[in-house]
Amino acid sequence: NKSVMLNNCVGCPPVCYNDITDARKISELNKRWPQLKYKDDVGIDKQYLWKKEFLKHGSCGIKRYQQPAYFDLAINLKDKFDLLSTLRNHGITPGSTYQLDDIEKAIKTVSIKVPSLKCIEKYPGDV
Repeated sequence: NKSVMLNNCVGCPPVCYNDITDARKISELNKRWPQLKYKDDVGIDKQYLWKKEFLKHGSCGIKRYQQPAYFDLAINLKDKFDLLSTLRNHGITPGSTYQLDDIEKAIKTVSIKVPSLKCIEKYPGDV
C-alpha cells in the first residue's frame, strides 16, 4: 500500500513477537540488521530492535507475511539496497563528518525519496 506508511499497526488479531531461535537466522539478522544500541550479546539475547520493528511495521502485513517471512523480506531488502555501498560510492565513509544534505542525496539515488534521518546519542552507561 503506497498510500500510507506501515507504522504502528493495530493487529487484529493481536500480534505477538516470537523470539528468533534459529542460529543461522540470528546470524543473518545480526550481520544485516545489527542492534547497534546494545552490546552484541544483549541485543541477540533480548532482541529488542527486531521485536520493536516487527511489532511496529511487520504486524501491519501479518495476514500476508508471518514473522519469519517479514525478517526474510527485511534481509532481502537490505541486500538489494546496500546503504553502506551506496554511501561509499558517493564518497561517504564511516568515521568522517559530512553534511546531512550530502548523505540524503546519496541515499535518494537508490530510495527515490529523501530519507528521514536522525542521530541518537549514546550516553555513558547505556546498555
